[in-house]
Amino acid sequence: MRLFRRVPHTVLILWLTLLTLFGATPTQGDEPKAISFVFTDIDGRIIRLADLRGQWVLVNFWATWCPLCKVAVPTLNDLNKRPDMAVIGVALDYGPDENLVRNAVQQGGLNYHANIAGGRRRNPDSPHRQVGPVDFFPTSYLYDPNGEIVMFIPGQIRTPKILSFMAEWRGGKATEPVYAMNGSKFAGVLKQRFGKKGSQAYRDWRALVDAQARSPISVKLANVNDFFNRRLQADSDAHIWGREEYWATPAEALGAGRGDSEDFVIAKYFTLLALNVPAEQLRLVYVKPQGGTRASGDPVHMVLAYYASAIEEPTLLDNRVAEVLPASKRADLRPVFSFNSLGVWGDPASAQISGDSNRLAVWEDTLRRARDEGFE
Repeated sequence: MRLFRRVPHTVLILWLTLLTLFGATPTQGDEPKAISFVFTDIDGRIIRLADLRGQWVLVNFWATWCPLCKVAVPTLNDLNKRPDMAVIGVALDYGPDENLVRNAVQQGGLNYHANIAGGRRRNPDSPHRQVGPVDFFPTSYLYDPNGEIVMFIPGQIRTPKILSFMAEWRGGKATEPVYAMNGSKFAGVLKQRFGKKGSQAYRDWRALVDAQARSPISVKLANVNDFFNRRLQADSDAHIWGREEYWATPAEALGAGRGDSEDFVIAKYFTLLALNVPAEQLRLVYVKPQGGTRASGDPVHMVLAYYASAIEEPTLLDNRVAEVLPASKRADLRPVFSFNSLGVWGDPASAQISGDSNRLAVWEDTLRRARDEGFE
């Protein structure tokens, strides 16, 4: 298995579609040269950017066959409910039958300001030519109230990132960082389950995320890794929970103060999500320790991998190693498979996807319980 190695060119397209690792504002020199678009939606209405001046406009390019596009729908629906924003969905590459788009809009519950059937990307009149490049799905562009493109978002929409950017654009840089989770709910769960110990654990955790909210990603990774490596004592599920296999939520791990490798990784994963690191850039990776690092009676181990891009090797967060290291420096680990809240992957060199996260029932249950604690 070679989950940690550079992806072959033949797999790159697949990875870009599935991972969509980037989410950033355009930089000078590669900013799209947009025009004031004019679209016709599936109900025959003319949709003009000029008519939406004074509002934020998010144009989301999607495809009927794209699984990550479906994941984005609830977030886009919520953004469209804002009085200061209009979301426009543009379907591309669905074939000659526009009814496929109509059915997908209805069945998928796309409650946007407008839904466009845009034809093929290769068409000279494709709607994306009025906005910017669409190299994979989903891809979005955010227009400010003056009608200028201010953010290019390949991949999943992160609401806190957009709202934070909007606040800064208005000139009132938010005094409090925006997190991708409900902090008061998380605090309440810790207090209810673990009393004073839980409340102190939350205060310590909150101090971490407040300190790292605007840090560079490398600093976030290092400090989140260090926090949990110091905070939690390595122990078995049998000793902590009285069962052979149990995946603790972040509140459970913090409240207990102990965990096995899965618990360390889950706590780091959700903390980085709260710090607005996209799920597409994080994977929980089962590995087999090799040689002298293999612990007695522990044939498998879990680490957290961060992917800066689809063509770079990941860096690994490990409760057994203090330093966050590139995968090439961890020859003592052999990857088996990886997953996150979006899916499950085997060896990327084989270009075979193992399925979605529902195949891991224990992970699906952990996701549900983490959401109950306030995490997205």
